[in-house]
Amino acid sequence: MMDKGYRELCIDAEFKTLIRPLRRDEYSQLEANLVLDGCRDPIIIWNGVIVDGHNRYEICNRLHIPYAVQEIDFDSREDAIVWICNNQLGRRNITEETRKYLIGRQYEAEKIVGFRRNRVGHNQYTRTDDFDAQDDLQDVSANARRESGRRTANRLGKKYHVSSGAVQKYGKYSVALDTIGDKAPELVPQILSGNYKISHDNVVALSTMEAEEVQKLSQKVGHGAAPFIRYSESRKDFTDEPAQKPGPKPPELPAIKSIPVFDPDAEVTGLTLTIPSWTSSIDRTKVAADFSAVSPSAKRRLEGALLSLQGKAQEMIRAMKEDS
Repeated sequence: MMDKGYRELCIDAEFKTLIRPLRRDEYSQLEANLVLDGCRDPIIIWNGVIVDGHNRYEICNRLHIPYAVQEIDFDSREDAIVWICNNQLGRRNITEETRKYLIGRQYEAEKIVGFRRNRVGHNQYTRTDDFDAQDDLQDVSANARRESGRRTANRLGKKYHVSSGAVQKYGKYSVALDTIGDKAPELVPQILSGNYKISHDNVVALSTMEAEEVQKLSQKVGHGAAPFIRYSESRKDFTDEPAQKPGPKPPELPAIKSIPVFDPDAEVTGLTLTIPSWTSSIDRTKVAADFSAVSPSAKRRLEGALLSLQGKAQEMIRAMKEDS
């Protein structure tokens, strides 16, 4: 058993950004659990810097609850980032925005790790602190970088059940969010929590804006009374520019009376109208069926069908969010 006590540990702002922020009720529940049961899980550190357990560390020090500390040895900062992303992506209840950001950060970090290893012929068991990392990255050819990135995207795509193209897109998303964080740090948690609704393309466009303009937008979001606010709504109140990414002017929309021959909403609308009948059938069966009398084979078939439906629902939600 690890000895428990108190230690002065360092908090790295970049590492902390990778940790899913707790909602107010979640934070209160964690605090109550720590008071009741003590700190069961150790604070994970690397060279005295916290890589997991930021909230527990803060609560335990404030309430004088002893905790254990476990040191993990990483070869580089990027290896630590990969570990944090892996750990966070295994948790429940992360938003789709946070999931995209973490996959993107892991992709960008693993590309750097791959560059270093390929450059000096090292494998995953070889330390990288025996050479100049900056010189190493500069010496890697453009083709080698692209090939390493492609392999990394393919591997992470299989791991997280998305396409390699989506992984690369998430990488750009994470870089853009980090740039926004440099200009208005308080805005990034709003985006990752889903409170501030903004598309991938607008995140990239927002990252190219001047810091002063990003800060004005951040102030608008912070004072919003609604549970969430959309990018288009916040942009129009402090700038005359259209709330869209830079590019050619879009074609004018047809008049209201001009009904298009093709309705792009038709398939989605049809599915939306069908789903309530499924939920009604599920509710009715849950009340009417005597599951103690139902045969095991019938229950297995129903469970398989429900799990398949659940998987398809998650696929549909993910596809919509990726294309938004």
